[in-house]
Amino acid sequence: MQTLSVVVIVTLAIIANINGDHDKLEYTVLSASGVDIQHADIIPMPIINPGEAFLTFKAHLKRPIQKIRVVLKIVRTVAGIALPIKCYKVDGVFVGSCDYEDLCLVLKSLLPSFKPETCPSPMLQYNIDCNCPFNIPVGQLDIIKERLELPDAHASIANFMAVGTFSIQIDAFDSGPYASIIIKFTVKAAKSSG
Repeated sequence: MQTLSVVVIVTLAIIANINGDHDKLEYTVLSASGVDIQHADIIPMPIINPGEAFLTFKAHLKRPIQKIRVVLKIVRTVAGIALPIKCYKVDGVFVGSCDYEDLCLVLKSLLPSFKPETCPSPMLQYNIDCNCPFNIPVGQLDIIKERLELPDAHASIANFMAVGTFSIQIDAFDSGPYASIIIKFTVKAAKSSG
C-alpha cells in the first residue's frame, strides 16, 4: 500500500509540473556589483519559436562593459521532467551550459550580422557597434520593446532551446563579478499554418 501511495504522489507531482509554463519572464538578481537591473521583460510569453518577440531591459551600468566572461547553467523542463543542458561543441562552436570567455566573440561567431559593416541599427543606439571588445559605457541602458526576430531554433546549433520551460543562471564577470541572475521563461513551437 505504501508503494502505491508513493506512485500516486509522484504521478500527481509530475502532472502538476506539466503545466508549469511561464506567462511572464521571471528574473532573480543573485548579485550585481556592476549593474543595477531595474526591469526586464520579453513578450509574448511563452515565447513562440520561430517568431517575433519584444525585449525590454532597463538597467544602470555601474561599470563599462568591455570584455565580459559569461558562465551559463541551463535547465530545460519538458513534460515535467527537468534536465540540465550540458556544454557541447557543434560545428566548432560551444553551446549550452558553458563558460564563455568572451561574450562578444561568441556573438560574432554565432550571428552573421554581428560585424561593424552590417551591425543592426537598433544595436548602435545602445552603444553596441558590433566590434570586439564591447565598449558600452557606464550609465543608463534603456531597451524598450526592442523587436527581435527569432529564427527557428530547431534548425540551429541551439536546437535544445526550441521548446520547453527554461531556468538559466547567468554569471557575468569583467575584472571580477559583474552580475549573477537567474531568468525563467517558456518557449513553445509556432502553430503550423497548414
